[in-house]
Amino acid sequence: MLYLLRIFRESWDLFKRRKIITFANIFITFLMAIFIFLGIFSYYFLNESIEYVKNRLDFSIYFKDEADKNDILKLKNIIESFQNVERVEYVTKEEALVQFQQKFISNPVLVKALNELKINPFVDYIIVRAKTPEAYDEIAKYVENSPYRAIIDFLTYSENRNVILRFISFSNYLKFFVLIFIGIILLFSLLIIFNLTLLSIYSQREEIEIFKLIGASNFFIRTPFIFSNFISSLIGFILAEILILIILVRTQSFWTKILYSFNPLNYYLGNFWTINLAILGFILISVFISSLIALQRYLKV
Repeated sequence: MLYLLRIFRESWDLFKRRKIITFANIFITFLMAIFIFLGIFSYYFLNESIEYVKNRLDFSIYFKDEADKNDILKLKNIIESFQNVERVEYVTKEEALVQFQQKFISNPVLVKALNELKINPFVDYIIVRAKTPEAYDEIAKYVENSPYRAIIDFLTYSENRNVILRFISFSNYLKFFVLIFIGIILLFSLLIIFNLTLLSIYSQREEIEIFKLIGASNFFIRTPFIFSNFISSLIGFILAEILILIILVRTQSFWTKILYSFNPLNYYLGNFWTINLAILGFILISVFISSLIALQRYLKV
């Protein structure tokens, strides 16, 4: 126990003595943590955006005016039996007319023109919403080749599909580039920590030689450098966490205006321990490895 306490005391003394290196380590770890936080929230935002777009991905099947309602209901039941179908809504021509009048009630010119027609220009249609984009292809292929094709006027699926799937593909590529960017930043951060450790070793070379002459173990010589880097990393991480939390609290209402389902504060608080332990663990492991390599390579102890 006394041996460990002595190591901790040496680590703390080293942390306080090398002020410039300590400050640099804190700052680098601070930036490192900030970029990891940004990467996590960027991933969360992209996933929410994709889910939002997927929820907008539906298509309607419009029927000919002479289509029999029983046939429409049969087709509706068949589509509902498909896997990954979330909802199939049947809208009659009468309901479509009421919805149109309610939607454009503030436009008297349009409502008057519709009334002057003295007929209902709308047709029956069904709205199909699936849980996955892939399910739409299967449903659309069936409808196009089904016995009910004769009563169908047109489908809106092909109009929506290409645009939305392009967006999803672009978002996936963007997620990949976010990962690459974060990886590059982390690599440079680790290289800087590695070089700062070397600089610290060089500045303490005389003290290290004394330790070696009096027979100090390799563990005793290495550990203060690693622990002092751990202290710097912990302080840098806590400062980054405080800054991120302040920003999330101050901007909470702003994010929901961009995307109503995107609430990074709730996401962060709901996954508080998972996110923080994962980031802190990654940083400490990275610092440990980079410090150990520097010590092993240049101290020759």
